[in-house]
Amino acid sequence: MATNETDTKQEFRELLAESKWSQAEASRQLGMTPSALSQIVRDNSPVRPSAVTLRLFKLLLLRENPDSATARKTHRMAFPEQWERDLVEELREVPPMVREPLVRGFRALVRTAAGRSDKQAKAAKPAKAAKRGKKR
Repeated sequence: MATNETDTKQEFRELLAESKWSQAEASRQLGMTPSALSQIVRDNSPVRPSAVTLRLFKLLLLRENPDSATARKTHRMAFPEQWERDLVEELREVPPMVREPLVRGFRALVRTAAGRSDKQAKAAKPAKAAKRGKKR
């Protein structure tokens, strides 16, 4: 079994444990048969959850428990703070030719304030993309 397959199975198991739902309840909440859920959870089964199933599970957990660390961490961009919403709205009003250099400069300021150099930031980008399974 490939590493990515194992990771999605493990992520599903962790979500199931965090939910404190039985397999029967989780299958009902996710709209799947108990047999399908059981196959996802079992080590010796090649069945793994789809990205949509994982996303739905996380959203259901977030709805049930807004303080869920796992779900909130995964969906942090889905829940921006007010200052983030305000900043994005203001940036949308700036013409693209002005906005792009402005955003580049702002990112450099943020990295400096966070104590990271441009070199560290560029090194972190491929690592983030690799975690998401994307190629750069």
